[in-house]
Amino acid sequence: MSRVLVIDDEMEVTSFFRYFLEDKRCDVTIANSGREVDELLHRHPSPFHLALVDLKLPDANGLDLLAKIKTRYPDCEVMIMTGYSTVKSAVLALQAGAKDYLEKPFDDLESLENIINSVLLNPVGNTEKLNMEAAQYGIIFSNSSPLQKVIAVAEKLAKKAINILIEGETGTGKELLARFIHGSSLRAPYPFVGINCGAVPESLLESELFGHEKGAFSGAIRTRKGYFELANNGTLFLDEIGEAPTSIQVKLLRVLETGEFMRVGSEEIQKSNVRFISATNRNLETEVQNKQFRADLLYRLEGVKLSIPPLRDRPGDIPLIAQSYLDKKYGGECRLDPDAAEMLKMYDWPGNVRQLLNVLNQTHAIHECKCLKPDHLPPYLLQRAEHPDNPMPIDRQIEDFIEREAKQFVQSLVNGLSQAEQLHLKKVLDRIRKMEGEIGRKVIERKLSETNRDRQLLSKKLNISMRTLRYILNEK
Repeated sequence: MSRVLVIDDEMEVTSFFRYFLEDKRCDVTIANSGREVDELLHRHPSPFHLALVDLKLPDANGLDLLAKIKTRYPDCEVMIMTGYSTVKSAVLALQAGAKDYLEKPFDDLESLENIINSVLLNPVGNTEKLNMEAAQYGIIFSNSSPLQKVIAVAEKLAKKAINILIEGETGTGKELLARFIHGSSLRAPYPFVGINCGAVPESLLESELFGHEKGAFSGAIRTRKGYFELANNGTLFLDEIGEAPTSIQVKLLRVLETGEFMRVGSEEIQKSNVRFISATNRNLETEVQNKQFRADLLYRLEGVKLSIPPLRDRPGDIPLIAQSYLDKKYGGECRLDPDAAEMLKMYDWPGNVRQLLNVLNQTHAIHECKCLKPDHLPPYLLQRAEHPDNPMPIDRQIEDFIEREAKQFVQSLVNGLSQAEQLHLKKVLDRIRKMEGEIGRKVIERKLSETNRDRQLLSKKLNISMRTLRYILNEK
């Protein structure tokens, strides 16, 4: 018998789920407050298989309860319930480990039953299935990859009626993710239409998006449908949306708000039912501050934002991506030598997956090899391996690591703070400043164990004075 915990302060909701779940032979436990949840987690001897958690309780936040439940029962699947249209908070819950989120009121009982059954009948989940589904769209990743969580969240969001903005460096596969979302959505039977907003001249972009009437301008020899009409009932992918000129941004905003547009040269209003997925390699928040992008358009496009990690942050994916591509391109007649795979993992790949695939193409074209070995790789990839006595300086490695971690921390923190309706920024900044001392103490305490508690030696290793070392350790 499955044990289910239902947490909600509304008696109607808890009564509904008690009836709904007991009909499925579940053992249901009810909690109406954060205090009751704390008591349950403290004394409940048996783990729960599923927890349905309201996002907002009078004395608790659903995200905090999610963390507590996962700490107490790591294998318990958690679904967040929201009735406040706080989709971004629900997405944060998915990123923090929630299985899914449910939107109140629960009008579609069949959909609700399917979601709950998927957990009760398959409580462990199916990572392999997700990997295989993503691979159909050319998205390859390992089980330990940071991309796996992004794909898992994207798969959940695919079935929701929400626009998605995909962020990522050039070559990370933003269009592949967009196609995966479309293919996993209820709109999959309908068209996926994509346009690169930076590749079409401004003079033609309006016509490409909205279509035109015959004779609307020189060269318009016939009436032509635009991408909005072609994508009707499906998905319109706006690649490099940050490149869209201001004049087009205004017209895009109207379509997003009303679903209405007019072909160039026409006075007839057209309607189109389209789901928008946008992509950018720019920081659109910065573009808004610099008056290069409309804030109101960003709010419409960014129903939810997904960020694709660069290839350098997921080196474990590189051999899998390379071998998968070689298998697909050359019918399994070319394999990747393990030593070559290690060399590929050592490179930073500023052009990401696109650059990796170009290197594989060029290498095979030159050598026509059945086994891609280290000496087949371009010189700039071999440089570090050929000079083991001159690897990337350790200081540079540490700087790169800190920079990547800092960017990820800042982005995660900003995303979380953006959900707050009111914010005491000074307290937030004061807390962040305290982290400097905490990090210093933690590093010193760990390093002391490596130097047999020899503080003199450690001060030399850390390039700080004994006085500074004592100051950091004693700072409160």
